[in-house]
Amino acid sequence: MKPIIACFFAVLLACALALRAGAQTTNTIWLAAATTTYKTGETVFVTVNALSATPIQGFTFQIRYDPACLRPVNASSPVAGMNGLPLPQLTGFVDGSYASTTPQTVQGVLAEVRFTALQGCQTGLLLESAALAIRSPEGFAAPLAGVSLGERNVSLYIDKEVAASQSAGPETGSILPLDPPDVDAGISGWIIGALAAILIALLGFGAYKLFRAGSASRITRSKSSAGVALHMKQGPHAGRSYKLNKLPFRIGRDPQSDLCINDPQVIGRHAEIYSDSNGYYLKDLGAGTFINDRPVRNGMVVLYSGDVVRVGQSALFVFG
Repeated sequence: MKPIIACFFAVLLACALALRAGAQTTNTIWLAAATTTYKTGETVFVTVNALSATPIQGFTFQIRYDPACLRPVNASSPVAGMNGLPLPQLTGFVDGSYASTTPQTVQGVLAEVRFTALQGCQTGLLLESAALAIRSPEGFAAPLAGVSLGERNVSLYIDKEVAASQSAGPETGSILPLDPPDVDAGISGWIIGALAAILIALLGFGAYKLFRAGSASRITRSKSSAGVALHMKQGPHAGRSYKLNKLPFRIGRDPQSDLCINDPQVIGRHAEIYSDSNGYYLKDLGAGTFINDRPVRNGMVVLYSGDVVRVGQSALFVFG
């Protein structure tokens, strides 16, 4: 009788473990390392991994590290079609973002992250936050709901013995530089947290930029600053045009703004327009902006000729 009871409980335990494992395999992101012991000067490898039942079109991750022990080098993603989106790096905090124009299934490594071991120490890495991105029905990038973080910590031991830099091995996929600033700016923890929250919006901008670049039906973006202007259609400056001769072009209620809009729903620094080699984009600074009647808050979108932008109650202009 006892062997039968023991067998019964063994089956129950196996089923419980199987259910637990299954629960951890859907929409989960975790940090891992094959080796946790290194010598000074060697390259440290960790991987950001994910299992998702839904094909994704981007991802982002933030890893906290000790700058006295480690210096980030770069990240690479083996996921087909993923392109790295360079972001400003903070000392002690790695920001990585990737986006793709087509949905990709992820069942393993999202990205391999490389650090250089600086000196002997006992340290660790913390996956501060991470997210998977999908394309919404409206064509925007949006975080995939229901994603949980699995293992977030990797403990590392760096021996003080200096070793010859080992062969780092080939890197596959899009390479994303992660060089930290040369001088520690002393950014406080709460600011870092705020920047981490904004990363989702930045990922959305990068993925959205790729999505729209792949759509043949959209208007070709402007590549020359000659003649590019904001044409006011409604509001305090209706009928006027503002050339984008100076970038970034600042919009807000602040009298020092390039386009000053006296509106109770417009804040001092409401939005800014930037450009790069590919074209122009608008960044909302927190009060809310509408592009072609679609809301943008704390994020950035690509501007195309003919896009209609609205800020505040009535100020409306056309980009082009």
